Amino acid sequence: MSGGEIGRTRTSGPARPVWIFVALLAIAAAASAILFLPAAVGFAAAIALVPFLAIALGVLRRPYLGVLLIYMLEYVRPQSFIGTLEPLRLPLLANAGLFLVLLVRVIRDPKHSMVWPRQATTLVVLLALMAISVLTSRNNHWAFQEFRVMLTIVMLFLLTVNYVDTPARMRGLIVLLVVAHLFLCGKGAYQYIVGTPWGTTGVVGGSFLGDENDFALALVVIFPFAYFAVASARTAGRKILWTLVALAFLLSIMLTMSRGGFVGISVTLIACWIRSRRKILGALALAFLVGTVALIAPARYFDEIRSIQQTDEGTAHKRREYWMAGVRMFAENPLIGVGPGNSPLLMPQYVDLPHQGRHWGRAMHGTLPLLLAEMGTIGLLIYGAFFFQCAGDLRRSWRERGRSPERRRFTEYMANATGVSIVGYLATSMFLSALTYPHPYVLASFCVLQRRLARGIDEEASA
Repeated sequence: MSGGEIGRTRTSGPARPVWIFVALLAIAAAASAILFLPAAVGFAAAIALVPFLAIALGVLRRPYLGVLLIYMLEYVRPQSFIGTLEPLRLPLLANAGLFLVLLVRVIRDPKHSMVWPRQATTLVVLLALMAISVLTSRNNHWAFQEFRVMLTIVMLFLLTVNYVDTPARMRGLIVLLVVAHLFLCGKGAYQYIVGTPWGTTGVVGGSFLGDENDFALALVVIFPFAYFAVASARTAGRKILWTLVALAFLLSIMLTMSRGGFVGISVTLIACWIRSRRKILGALALAFLVGTVALIAPARYFDEIRSIQQTDEGTAHKRREYWMAGVRMFAENPLIGVGPGNSPLLMPQYVDLPHQGRHWGRAMHGTLPLLLAEMGTIGLLIYGAFFFQCAGDLRRSWRERGRSPERRRFTEYMANATGVSIVGYLATSMFLSALTYPHPYVLASFCVLQRRLARGIDEEASA
């Protein structure tokens, strides 16, 4: 299937003999892995084996549940606060296991074609560039680690566009993501009230939720899905519920005390108003949300925001110098960059700050300079094509919104929310090293799904 085609897929799982074989293989692999784990971890793994196998069997029969499980593991991240789960690498195992199920289904039955949008081809080209960089980078280990992370993201992208194939399943995924972020908001609010050394929400998770700025980025990305749900809701109760959800996201962004988060949500709010069909009501809704947050916000928050203007001192000055270090890396390695994950290791050689050795391992604090430094011109062109393809899907889904009023309403909601979310990601990631965070790739899968929805994917497929 060509990169631009969207294939129809049957959503049922593999035939019984196949999934029984895969289940037995998973049991054998899990039992064998326990033998090589440390005693304490192995004991915990042995206890969890029975529910794990029950979940695995359910996922084999209904792979869509597996997609929801992966998103839950990625965003709620129970492995981050349950120490015994961390060595098991549950997101990686779930991704790889479900992707194996997808491959078995496609290989076994020629009638089942894998959905392979244009973005998938672009991401494979990106993986090829990163694989080459593993060989050419100064530190091959870190380049390989970034390649592994991106490989997992690409698998999740393909799983999403293949198994989230009805409007009901799209709604289910959005609800799961919203609930997951509300959980993180609750955790952050609790830590803020109890008190953290930084006077913020503190760290609410690992990986791409590793600090307050990362958390603010995640909330900026999810906020448009709550905001546009207010207008899309058909009852007063649902409108109030979604308004409270949007308010919770805004309050949590404030509690992070993130200046990058402030810039990102400001751009996002403007984009929300621009995409609002009813401009006056949209302005009133945004005024209510922002006014409520402004009334609750402590004085320290406004001091943090005002410090954005102080670009020649403190962390702002350091970030600007880190950006310039990225530009210098790009100037010396313009084709494919210094390699994924290598810019923090090379920072002392390129940064123009006192005590250069102390800046070893420092993040770039900017996705664009990070992209230039680590992947060069080729990487920049690949990502440019990637976002251009996403924009094309959004434009097409907006033109082909479906015939039924319900489908048109949902397609408009998804197109507005996803488009504004991409804008929010780009604005906030200016201040974060968010190149391998899942946000843009999840949003890209939403763009693909919206185009399929607009073209009339089967709403009656089994849920």
